[in-house]
Amino acid sequence: MQLGSCFSTHMTYWFKRVGFRVLDNPLGVIFHPVPLAKQILLAFGKAEISAFVQKEDVFVSYDASSTVYAMSASGLEELMKQQLVELKHALEKAQLLIVTLGSAHGYRLKASGELVANCHQQPSSVFQKELTSAEELHPIWQQAITELKQVNPGIQIVFTVSPVRYVRDGLLENTLSKATLFHLVSLLKQSVTYFPAYELVNDVLRDYRYFETDGVHPSGQAAEFVWDFLKQELFPEPTLEVIAEILKLRQMEEHRLLYPESKKAAAYRDSVKQKRESFLSQYPVVVW
Repeated sequence: MQLGSCFSTHMTYWFKRVGFRVLDNPLGVIFHPVPLAKQILLAFGKAEISAFVQKEDVFVSYDASSTVYAMSASGLEELMKQQLVELKHALEKAQLLIVTLGSAHGYRLKASGELVANCHQQPSSVFQKELTSAEELHPIWQQAITELKQVNPGIQIVFTVSPVRYVRDGLLENTLSKATLFHLVSLLKQSVTYFPAYELVNDVLRDYRYFETDGVHPSGQAAEFVWDFLKQELFPEPTLEVIAEILKLRQMEEHRLLYPESKKAAAYRDSVKQKRESFLSQYPVVVW
């Protein structure tokens, strides 16, 4: 189970590539810790869904990203219920939850006092921007973790901080935000494990060639670098050996054939298919 900022989608790609069953952000990418924790509480019926927003003829929710939408309020209500049921079932069964915190800068609705998951291009006068303190973030996450562990005591919870720097807030403001997220993790250290994705990208790689052209978002190469560390942190040696076998098969499947219509190419595809089927019969738990 993956929840959090856009960097979590990079890790989801690798988990799926090596055969794990993963649910990634059913309410869309969310950056602030409060609406992230609220998702868990919503899934277990411990919080109320916020008011919907109408943008022309589209309806969106302050609890979700703009990718979660419908063309009517009733349609959005049904969609939100479906996504939360999916989230609940995943959290009940998941062996691992990875939470990627993006930013402690949030937008609070002046009318209700709620911190939103997304502003949905509403007027700035509707919100009050803030840097939420770790002491304010801690209670809702402690509640969410408590609720989660009551229904799934064996789940492993890993927190990480997104290596994406939110320079639109300002460089100093981004640093203060990331420091706040690190402080939150320290307050939760008895309940969660920390994985240093931020440090691996910004302190180990430390080179703009590992970022996209905007100089902010880590590249696919940087994500693979982080994944190599994450898999070593999470998995025992037998699992790593299976992962290595899966990646070899993936590379064989993705091999570009010079003459795809030839008999030699057909024989190669048949050979790869047989190897994949043999492997999956040995490891049926793998999701291909």
